[in-house]
Amino acid sequence: MKEFLKSLLASVLGTFLAGALCAFLLLVLIVAGLSASGGGAPTVTVRPGTLLVVGHGLVVNDTPAHGKAGLGALLGDDPRPTVDLYRALAALELAAKDRNILGVVIAGEIEAGVVQLGELRQAIAEFRKESGKPVFAWIENGSQGEYYLASVADQIAMHPAGELELKGLAASNLYFGETLRTLGIGVQVTKVGKYKSAVEPFLGDRMSEPSREQSTRLVQGVWSRVVGQIAQSRKLTNAALNRAADAGGIFPAKKALALKLVDTLQQRDEFIEKVLKAGAAVDDSETSFRQVSLARYADKVQLPRGADKVAVVYAEGEIVDGWGGPDEVGGDRLAFELRRLRADARVKAVVLRVNSPGGSAFASDLIAREVALLRKKGLPVVVSMGDLAASGGYYIAARGSVIMADPATITGSIGVFGLQFNYEELAKKFHLGHDGVKTNRYADLGQAHRAAAADELALIQSMVDEVYEDFLKVVAEGRKLERDGVHELAQGRVWLGTDARERNLVDKFGGLREAIALAQSLAELKDAQLVQVPALHEGEESLLQQLLSDGREDRPLFTRAAPSDPAVLFLRTHAETLRAIRTLNDPKGIYLTCPLRLERR
Repeated sequence: MKEFLKSLLASVLGTFLAGALCAFLLLVLIVAGLSASGGGAPTVTVRPGTLLVVGHGLVVNDTPAHGKAGLGALLGDDPRPTVDLYRALAALELAAKDRNILGVVIAGEIEAGVVQLGELRQAIAEFRKESGKPVFAWIENGSQGEYYLASVADQIAMHPAGELELKGLAASNLYFGETLRTLGIGVQVTKVGKYKSAVEPFLGDRMSEPSREQSTRLVQGVWSRVVGQIAQSRKLTNAALNRAADAGGIFPAKKALALKLVDTLQQRDEFIEKVLKAGAAVDDSETSFRQVSLARYADKVQLPRGADKVAVVYAEGEIVDGWGGPDEVGGDRLAFELRRLRADARVKAVVLRVNSPGGSAFASDLIAREVALLRKKGLPVVVSMGDLAASGGYYIAARGSVIMADPATITGSIGVFGLQFNYEELAKKFHLGHDGVKTNRYADLGQAHRAAAADELALIQSMVDEVYEDFLKVVAEGRKLERDGVHELAQGRVWLGTDARERNLVDKFGGLREAIALAQSLAELKDAQLVQVPALHEGEESLLQQLLSDGREDRPLFTRAAPSDPAVLFLRTHAETLRAIRTLNDPKGIYLTCPLRLERR
């Protein structure tokens, strides 16, 4: 027995020492890696005859430091290249002047919103116009978003065995109100606004008629813009494209060619040969053309420098109370960042880029207050709206000096709701008792163990009404409108950018670059340093995340990342619903949220 204990102790001690040694070596490697990186962007060398590849799994976000949750890294997130919109646009502008860049190839999947794709599309068109360089497009099994971007090219080649998607837009929600009732979970809602439909998924099993009305208008409006731009580039009519979408939606290569959606059918080797004949250099493997991805080439972009500063502040994601996560707009965090900019004497203008469905009413008010204080200091605040700037997203935008949007931006949704869950019926099903004492009538108001009484709901409704009046006041003051006029536009109604401009909720159309140029002009600056908040690489402090990343090496075109595990895909599919519930953290349970968002693809 004594020998056994000795052996056991030796084994445990050996394991501990081995673990400690591994941890020490790991720490040394981490420190060495971080020191080697020096915190700067990697050097990108582009040789003559190189083609800039746009797509190939590219993910485009507004925010430079759009982080990933640690769980995502552990679940094996695919190592797709990621770039922020500003650097993507600036990289295309830089490539037009770069003698080593022969042209652009649009190929492969790209994850971005409709507005982001539109800005990229415009930048590629400007690249071609200013440089005279060719823009090729290659489609194998192209999604609708991929085709929307590819349609701006001089010529589209498609693999003979491939398929092309052009089927229209859809917007839907998962409705689990009946499921909650079956489980015995009660949901009580207080709201203002006929069209405020963000709470509907918690109440029933289908879309209300007001929600259906506005959702139909929105998807039709966005689709009309997409179809119109494709038709113009492809020299087709809107009617022809809509007939094609209604005729099948997914087309084999020969059908796509017959419909003039593409120009030619080519095998990979034939496409490579065509590009090489156009002047591209052969790559080091001597099997393809020399290429660099947009994400990697964007590392060459240098932000403008100057004595004074123009700050681009990103509000991308759900607005939540507190500091928030990397994919959220934390009210405390963004308010702090705006406060810090206000205290910086070198900051002369701010661009607030909003891509958010809203969220916490309290957090939205904190941010909106800081926007007002920036204006009070005399700083111009230009709001640039992305795909979605609605409800709380519009609340934080309303006090801007100028609001710019895309015609396809989803905005408005000026309305409020309160949401309270309770498990009273669920407790009865499992014979769970809940009892206690209280000193005053409303001491247990909002407790989850019981449904709220009628007088309690009336009290909560009065709070919701008060927040709605604050919302109307913020919009009326910011947009120089009468309260009753704002109320007519409000009711939780969601508007397209085109409709919002007609109703004075938006001042002009334009993208991120136009907003930056306008802010610099309003501040009367010839040269200015551009700072981004949050900045690139900020928020990548997770060492585990860095260790699990694949670095910044390009994956050559015509190669694919390993497919994700089915279990991981399942978790990703349902993670959005769970995340949406988690973000409902307003301290008063009152929200400014827009339910409608189109899929990024």
